[in-house]
Amino acid sequence: MAFSSSFSVMFVVVVWMMVGSSSYAQLSTNFYSKSCPKVLSTVESVVKSAVSKEKRMGASLVRLFFHDCFVN
Repeated sequence: MAFSSSFSVMFVVVVWMMVGSSSYAQLSTNFYSKSCPKVLSTVESVVKSAVSKEKRMGASLVRLFFHDCFVN
C-alpha cells in the first residue's frame, strides 16, 4: 500500500510540474500523442519497476525533474 500511495504522489507531482511549466516553456502533455501514443504507460511501468527495486528512486526522480524544470 505504501508503494502505491508514494507512486501516486510522485505521479501527481510530475504531472503538476509538467502542467505548471507549460505556459513558460511551451510544453504540452500530449506532445507524443501521435508519434508515441504509449509513452505514458511505458514511462509508468518503468518507473514502477525502478521504484519497486529501489525505494529511493521515486524521490530521486522528483529531484531530477525539479532541477531539470525549475533551475535556470
